Amino acid sequence: MSHTPFVSGFRQVNIVLASLATIILITLHSSGAFAQDQGKQLFEKNCQVCHRLGEGKLVGPELAGITATREREWLVKFIRNSKELIDSGDPIAVKVFEENNKIPMQSFTNLSNGEINSIIDYIANWQPPQKKEFTVDVNKKEGFTEIEIRRGERMFYGLIPFENGGTTACNSCHYTKNSDSLNWSPSAHDLAVAFVDNSGMNIYESLSEPTSEVMENAHKEFKLTGEEIYNISAFLYEFSHKETKAFKIFPKRLMLFILFAILMTLALIDLIFTKNIKYRIIHLIIIAVGLTVHFNIAMVEAQSLSRTQDYAPDQPIKFSHKIHAGDNQTDCRYCHHIADFSKSAGIPSNDVCLNCHNVVLAGRNSGKFEINKIKRSVENGKPIKWIRIHNMQEHVFFSHSQHVNAGNIECETCHGPVAEMDIMKQFSDLSMGWCINCHRDTRVNFKGNDYYSTYMKLHDDLKSGKLDSITAEQIGGLDCMKCHY
Repeated sequence: MSHTPFVSGFRQVNIVLASLATIILITLHSSGAFAQDQGKQLFEKNCQVCHRLGEGKLVGPELAGITATREREWLVKFIRNSKELIDSGDPIAVKVFEENNKIPMQSFTNLSNGEINSIIDYIANWQPPQKKEFTVDVNKKEGFTEIEIRRGERMFYGLIPFENGGTTACNSCHYTKNSDSLNWSPSAHDLAVAFVDNSGMNIYESLSEPTSEVMENAHKEFKLTGEEIYNISAFLYEFSHKETKAFKIFPKRLMLFILFAILMTLALIDLIFTKNIKYRIIHLIIIAVGLTVHFNIAMVEAQSLSRTQDYAPDQPIKFSHKIHAGDNQTDCRYCHHIADFSKSAGIPSNDVCLNCHNVVLAGRNSGKFEINKIKRSVENGKPIKWIRIHNMQEHVFFSHSQHVNAGNIECETCHGPVAEMDIMKQFSDLSMGWCINCHRDTRVNFKGNDYYSTYMKLHDDLKSGKLDSITAEQIGGLDCMKCHY
């Protein structure tokens, strides 16, 4: 009995020590997890554009296992400033430089030792992602039962809840009808086509382990079971055989035309036969206004024949000129490179797109989905069916090379503020009057331009001061045969 206080105190000390040990272990685990997470973020921000882990060489060498073949001290120096290490004659640095086509690695002098070491730790501890095991047939792409299809449909439209939570309906992002604004999320039809394509999307991998930051953020509330993904797959299989309904604009002018046609018909009937309205002036006003409206609509529609100003079709890939030409300052003639020597500016090939997108694997708004369409096109040999926006009439000759090279005309002159367009549209009406006014007003750069060297009289008039400038009109820009031959 006399030892009871001592025993009690000893037990309290043990409890305190155990608590402290637990706190220390938790703190160490949390700090380790934080360091690994920091390393992952830094790797994705600074390294992922040129290097892969476990997927082979990209621009730079594969990095999985690099910490087993290189000293940490050397890695820190090389990451911080590879050029400095190469210039010092370091044999390993020189060898790496030569093995990678003598392309120098970007210096990261902005990163601290701790940040560089966290990247190295992330690479050292990186493990290939473990494939999730499913109890359903993940290779099945057709032959689903009606019950599976209908259950998947109800899940997609949010009519029944998911087992592990998630309240947002799939169709709130993955639209089933086209709209008049750009929705960066893939449509239900796009998802369906990607799912049934043999070289397309692996829906089980995408929904269980999202591979892009965009998708990861969009799906963070969802933890779908294999059965739920299977049922959604069944719905997408059925949906792949449907076309997304087009967005239709209410035909106001047509309805106005029909309304006045009916009113004029009723006015004429009453004026000649029924005579219910006492004052004839009312009939005459209705008929006069109706004829004016009909004439105006007919004139405007006639002028608009074969003109497609503001035409902005849905393209097979959600390509934003605002991001590429605007935010990223990509030169128009990098993608449309044949504009310098061809009648047409051309549609960029898959190879041109993949010059960048073999490295840039995910878009800021669309994740990997839209970029993967290009890669899928290459794999299955099916060309991307881009929709032409600017269509000149067959009886009109227009050469991009003449305007771009000889005329030094900027692309924006005809195509408008392309760098501000997410959805590309036809800016100018491309009518004959529009072209003629441009030729009348546009001053031609004669000096040092070999294309205009044969216009000797105009050169003499410029030198003598008789003319202060030359317009396209003065070199035959209004001759009918220039465009219609």
